[in-house]
Amino acid sequence: MAIPSGLDAQLMVGEQTDYSTPATVDSGFEFRSESLSLDSQRIESSAFRPGQRVLRSNRWRQSQKSTSGDVTMELATVSMGTWFKHMFGSVSTSQPDATNAASVYEHTFTPGPLKGKNLTVQVGRPDESGTVQPFTYPGCKVSSWTLSSAVGEFATLAVSLVGQDEDTTTSLETASYPADIDLLTFVDGSITIAGSAVDVRSISLEGTNGLATDDYVHGARTRREPTEVGTEGSQARTYTGTIEKYFADLTAYNRFVQGTEAEMVLLYEGTTIEGTFNYAVEVTANVRFDGTTPQVSDTSVLMQSLPIKVIDNGTTSISALYRTTDQTV
Repeated sequence: MAIPSGLDAQLMVGEQTDYSTPATVDSGFEFRSESLSLDSQRIESSAFRPGQRVLRSNRWRQSQKSTSGDVTMELATVSMGTWFKHMFGSVSTSQPDATNAASVYEHTFTPGPLKGKNLTVQVGRPDESGTVQPFTYPGCKVSSWTLSSAVGEFATLAVSLVGQDEDTTTSLETASYPADIDLLTFVDGSITIAGSAVDVRSISLEGTNGLATDDYVHGARTRREPTEVGTEGSQARTYTGTIEKYFADLTAYNRFVQGTEAEMVLLYEGTTIEGTFNYAVEVTANVRFDGTTPQVSDTSVLMQSLPIKVIDNGTTSISALYRTTDQTV
């Protein structure tokens, strides 16, 4: 019997070959929280007849249904590539030194097509009797995501999912996890802007994939595979964030005032894999600085909040490198 609380909850994921066919979930992920749930709409008649004051049982019907919710995980050194692939769309894989470091693989993710990239997600939720009840969510796509870290904390990855349906008849899969999994913290993190190191207290980077979630047709309660329709005018994707840093000088402020773009590199580097190569997550982006003026609120050391937005300068927009022992993602 399982522990009758969230202590024995589990999260399993599988990649689908097409939108309409659920996958067998075969990859387990440790997670902090999840909020996946079913939205089942109703249609109620607005017609009337004499003497009828309360809606009749045969005057309402089931309507559209869909699922959505968030999953928050701690950033790990292995197995996270699946999420990055579904966050960005495109991936290229290489070995930086196949001869001297044969176990090291680098997966580089860039904005690319999300069509055909669908997940089946299963959450095991323990009931009061100690039975872990499986809730399975086919047709899941990453609609947005947040990568963040702060002093005194593990780095986290939160993904917002939109899915096709919720099913409780699929059997619970046995949870399984990589044997060599490790986690990345703020101590492993560093940030450079225009090649210079920046002392940062916290950073949050968010991506929005601009998926249409209202694509329904006659003859079906579930929606079709969500497609990219953009988020802000002609922008199919938006990437924004906030850096909280010490007010060191006027360099960051002048970038904001003058509208200067610069390259930002966010690096989390873990332990050694082999040779000179460490586990790593490295996000490189060309960013615009949208504020702000540093202000005095008390006698503390002054901080500066830097809202940023990723801008494609023709050479760089955003990419994420995942250095790990996973051969494929």
